[in-house]
Amino acid sequence: MHDSIPTFLLTIDDVLRLTGYKSRSSIYRRMRHQDFPRPVVLGGGRIRWRSGEIHQWLQSLPTQTYP
Repeated sequence: MHDSIPTFLLTIDDVLRLTGYKSRSSIYRRMRHQDFPRPVVLGGGRIRWRSGEIHQWLQSLPTQTYP
């Protein structure tokens, strides 16, 4: 039995909802700067992001600290 989180394929709208970004261009800009997970190509013009990679990216973000 595997204890890892199952991976689902997410649409750009799913990614926007999970990350809190308001525009697709924000996601693509971060990808260009190499600090956001790259999508997988399914063919037929369809791309999706692996949910596990998005989850890991979210967990890697620094938390705000207050004095």
